[in-house]
Amino acid sequence: LFTYNKEEAVVSTQSTGEDDVVLFRLENYKDRKLCTAEGANVKPIEKPDEPGQEKLEKQEGNRLATWFRDTLGRETVKEVKMSDRQHSQPAVVTVENLTTLRRYLEMAPPEQKAESYKYLLHNNVVLELNPVHPIIKQLSSLRDSNPEVAELVAGQLFDNALMNADLVHDPRRMVGRINKLLTAVTKGKEE
Repeated sequence: LFTYNKEEAVVSTQSTGEDDVVLFRLENYKDRKLCTAEGANVKPIEKPDEPGQEKLEKQEGNRLATWFRDTLGRETVKEVKMSDRQHSQPAVVTVENLTTLRRYLEMAPPEQKAESYKYLLHNNVVLELNPVHPIIKQLSSLRDSNPEVAELVAGQLFDNALMNADLVHDPRRMVGRINKLLTAVTKGKEE
């Protein structure tokens, strides 16, 4: 256990699934609410912006988040928003009870796994876009100049975020999109 200085957030790491389940069921300890660091309602510790890192303007960020949601489909993701939660990834997914969701998906019968993923992700996943990441900033203009490639990038960013959260049921479904992206990137390079 260790404590963050300003926020007084006590952090505990678990090594087994059973630990996660016990802490999830416990909910509170010594007048403190317990939650996962991956949880959607965990407020990140404030970090000052690094010099030279420009964010998307708030209005443009909101338009991009709306475009993302429409592009991915409202049946795919609960919400898309701009966030300063992460600084190294272009996008992350947050889920209120991620550990419990993972355990449930692991236990789902194989014939119901794909449908369970689709239902649970739509009802629980929030995609958070990093407004200082170069990919997100470039995607904002790419959606106007090359909408087909922008849609491929949006889908891949979402799947990358799901993979980082260990929520991808079948990664093979990404191969076709990755090949289309590679074709778009290498088009005209053979000359």
